[in-house]
Amino acid sequence: MRRRCIGIGLTAVCAMVVGAVGLTGTAAAAGNGATAAGGSHLVTHDVFGLQTLELQNFGFNANAKAGGTADGWFNYRDVEDGAPFTANGPVTCLTVIGHDAWVGATIHDSNDPTLVGLGAWWHVTDNGEGANAPADVTTFLGVGSLDATAAFCATHAAYRFPFAIDGGNISVRG
Repeated sequence: MRRRCIGIGLTAVCAMVVGAVGLTGTAAAAGNGATAAGGSHLVTHDVFGLQTLELQNFGFNANAKAGGTADGWFNYRDVEDGAPFTANGPVTCLTVIGHDAWVGATIHDSNDPTLVGLGAWWHVTDNGEGANAPADVTTFLGVGSLDATAAFCATHAAYRFPFAIDGGNISVRG
């Protein structure tokens, strides 16, 4: 399996989404009812050393809990130059600031068994509803250590590789 976007730490993530650089606001406190959920798909070309990268299905739900934890689940499937990649697992962290959410999880199952037990993370932006709203934004799945996953949620870094979704909907509530 060719997995080109895997990195250790936060420097070599698959893709981090569009969003406002220099976000201001307060991170949602754990247990305050913050949520992020949605489903998305998109196709992009000539990125991360791939000719075609198709995010076929990326569904998730994440809920902030008391004590700084989160729960929920994610299901991810992409096709990298014809090679499918799948992963799913429980959500472990969530930070919400405005309409942006940073979500982390543990990979419970994958068609690449070397990734089971590692952390996964992604960043999304909810750009609203309706015909005149701009497309919501997502990143592809970043993969690394569990510590890197926790740091991703805690530091809520600015986007590096944002992608507007072609279809689906993302909802972020603080």
